[in-house]
Amino acid sequence: MKHKIFIAGVWGIGNISIMEEFDEDPEVEFLKEDFFLAKQMRKVWRFVNQRLGGHGSGIVRWFLRTKFWDNQYALSHCDFESNEENDVVIFNSALLHYYSKEYFERLRQKYQNIRYILYIIDPMPNGLWKEIQYVMDVFDEVMTMHPYNCQKYGFQYLPYAYAQPKIEKPVENLEKINLFYCGVVDDYRQELLKEMIRQCEHNGIKFDFWLKPYQNNDMKHAHVHYIQIPYAENVQRLKNAECILEIMHEGYVGITQRYLEAVIYNKRLITNNVEIKELPYYDSRYMQYFEKIEDIDWEWLRTDEKVDYHYKGDFSVQAWKQNLLQLLEEAG
Repeated sequence: MKHKIFIAGVWGIGNISIMEEFDEDPEVEFLKEDFFLAKQMRKVWRFVNQRLGGHGSGIVRWFLRTKFWDNQYALSHCDFESNEENDVVIFNSALLHYYSKEYFERLRQKYQNIRYILYIIDPMPNGLWKEIQYVMDVFDEVMTMHPYNCQKYGFQYLPYAYAQPKIEKPVENLEKINLFYCGVVDDYRQELLKEMIRQCEHNGIKFDFWLKPYQNNDMKHAHVHYIQIPYAENVQRLKNAECILEIMHEGYVGITQRYLEAVIYNKRLITNNVEIKELPYYDSRYMQYFEKIEDIDWEWLRTDEKVDYHYKGDFSVQAWKQNLLQLLEEAG
């Protein structure tokens, strides 16, 4: 039986770099640009919401449900007729921005050999469940990378993949540091990072923070950089750090890219992810949970004990593919 996996809805430079590892696999097609007007639509989304005080999403979503936009989806141009079965995996990243239940239904009316799989990589914070409920019945299977989501909602567990990026341009003269952070900032994270900086200075911790520009960017420090760096550079910098800092979005839990990086590159991890102790490879010698910045054991960060999680390669892209196919086979 000939079948093919199509992957769509992937956002974020780290996630995209991982899924690009499938470019050499003839059984997988990664749709990097899965909606041809994605950038323009995000601008429209923000503009409408700003003008209507946060109430514009319904108007934009209604407009996207119409047939007018069908030709803008990469899925509309895929060769489904060459396969007996087509497993279309939709990451939830883009699901709520421009995909619609109506579009998926129209596409399957045209191609009956499509099986839709919703892959939830977000930890289902407040508000997301209601949005996903609306489109849920169009999907044949719902899978998640978070054990928490499986326990609460009954989804199937599909561990995420990770791929080391290709280093085409090495960063020169990198200094060894104690603590590295790279990520987006919101009001919640910004307040935690301000206190983190104060504590790092007080405890003599060398740190390097790279933040996506945010509002007034008011954390002024020589080791705080407001710029979005390529993921390959991100990895080079974290490799020169003893420890990775992770600050979850408020209310989030689950497996994250920071966690995967810590395991694969054998780095310590400081995180406020309350679920960290439930995750595979958790080791209290190398991972520290904090609820408040004051909880952090700075002496632990200075220890010279070698980190080794004994990683078995079970987060590779090929392992992800095989796990997916096994779950689909079991589901029938």
